[in-house]
Amino acid sequence: MKKIFTILLLLCTYEIVSAQQIKLASKSTKTIHSASENLERKIYVQLPMDYGKVNKRYPIILLFDAQDQSLYNYTSSVVDRLTWTNDIPEAILVGVVQNDRSKELNFERNENSSLQFLDFIKNDLLGYLNKSYSLNGYYMLIGHSLGGQFVTNAMLTYPEIFKSAISISGALNYPNQDNVIKSKILSKIDDYLANTPDDKFKHQKYYFSSGDDGYQESGFKLGAMLVDSSLKDNKPNLKAWHFELLKGFNHMTTPLVSIPAGLLFVFQDWHFSDSLAMDVLLYNKKDPLDVLQGKKEKIAKSYGNEIELPYNSYAQFASYYLSKGEINKAELLLNRLIKLYPHDDETYSLMAEVAIKRGKFEDAIDYYKKAQSKSSKDKYAEKINSLMK
Repeated sequence: MKKIFTILLLLCTYEIVSAQQIKLASKSTKTIHSASENLERKIYVQLPMDYGKVNKRYPIILLFDAQDQSLYNYTSSVVDRLTWTNDIPEAILVGVVQNDRSKELNFERNENSSLQFLDFIKNDLLGYLNKSYSLNGYYMLIGHSLGGQFVTNAMLTYPEIFKSAISISGALNYPNQDNVIKSKILSKIDDYLANTPDDKFKHQKYYFSSGDDGYQESGFKLGAMLVDSSLKDNKPNLKAWHFELLKGFNHMTTPLVSIPAGLLFVFQDWHFSDSLAMDVLLYNKKDPLDVLQGKKEKIAKSYGNEIELPYNSYAQFASYYLSKGEINKAELLLNRLIKLYPHDDETYSLMAEVAIKRGKFEDAIDYYKKAQSKSSKDKYAEKINSLMK
């Protein structure tokens, strides 16, 4: 019953969010040439809704098996919802359409063609994305089934490029005819754990999951549990890897839980929690600038990249400083917001309040006029008129 309720809840969320996305724009279709394979490949790209209007660089969330429209649409809806709630950063969602998923994703049985496809991802696709969009160099991979095997191999092969991966019901093992587990991926994981210094793991995030319902999932569960055991034996204190066994879920339902759970796990160090904000806004325990600086340092240490904090983390603290009469600090944060969000009317309105507190009423009028020019509503006319009297 709990499983059914969870699936229904997630599907309802998908239906509601997909009807009108809040943070992601509509998908566009692109065709990219794969030099290593000498063929054309189709991808889907969804940009943040305010892309081009803000001065930000974005992570890439790369989903395989995008020809599966239900998988792609669900992932899009989850990314949209978690971005809206500020649980994950705004990102560019890219879906890769498979031409022949067995040859492309199955490293175990089609090593050469899978490595050719990986070469396309690393060189042609990332080259195109970096040339075409404003990226910050952080690439996350999501794959289901054979896709889970592929993203695991990609992260092990190029850990300096693919720093995080979500493997959902990944085909991490294949029993041979004698029912003996022989897996290139499992051997590669063991070698990687044994020969990689601890400090090399500091930027990596790996979420992997399996259900326990159905014949196919029972086999993949065994592989996932072997990986989990290797991690515990070799790196017992490592917190950047997480295995989730989804009891009662089968091979086709595990993505419903694993996609949001994996995203939340990977970006947990980025998330600006309510408790962190409350330490400032409610309990006055910390100074906002110290909190923001500490958070940025934690993000850089955890991810090895600068991933910009959400708008509200700056705006709420700027308003806090204004309420406390700390004008210089408020102005510092607002200037940061103007740089990031040059078309945001609320920021110019707060800058007008800074000018008023300094007695610079002409500057305040100018800021309110800028705010009005950025707003689709007539929100600031009364304030402008009152200052001009």
